[in-house]
Amino acid sequence: MSDLGRDDKGRFIEKNIWSLMKKRVGKPKKYPTPEELAYKAIEYFDWCTEVDKGKFAFAELRLFVGMNRSDWHNYKVNYPEYLDTISHIEELLEASWEKKLSWAGSTQGAIFWLKNRAGWKDESTTTNLNQSINADFGQAVQSTPEPGVNT
Repeated sequence: MSDLGRDDKGRFIEKNIWSLMKKRVGKPKKYPTPEELAYKAIEYFDWCTEVDKGKFAFAELRLFVGMNRSDWHNYKVNYPEYLDTISHIEELLEASWEKKLSWAGSTQGAIFWLKNRAGWKDESTTTNLNQSINADFGQAVQSTPEPGVNT
């Protein structure tokens, strides 16, 4: 392998193609600020309320804002300034599914979503109080062997 484009320690030098790739070169962000993403999400929630009777879906939200699952995840991981906005949007979705648990009809879909997307669990807690019990049975009594019994 050629040492071309590397410094004396073997690291890629500035402006080497591999060095540029480390700096997340690629398509620009779809939403230059977290506020713009928040406004688009609010537009989605308003649209759902008017058109779809308030039935929100995470995949539909991502489609509405023009992101796929990978883009959404990348915004959360690589752009910390978006984390608060994205977390708030996800909590709004969680709240809508949580409300569905109290609506009439089947709640299986809501339970499924809350377990798989929101981290809810079927869990019961059992408390075990391990207590030591001390009993004093007194002194051991030495018995005398009966005649004719081998010991």
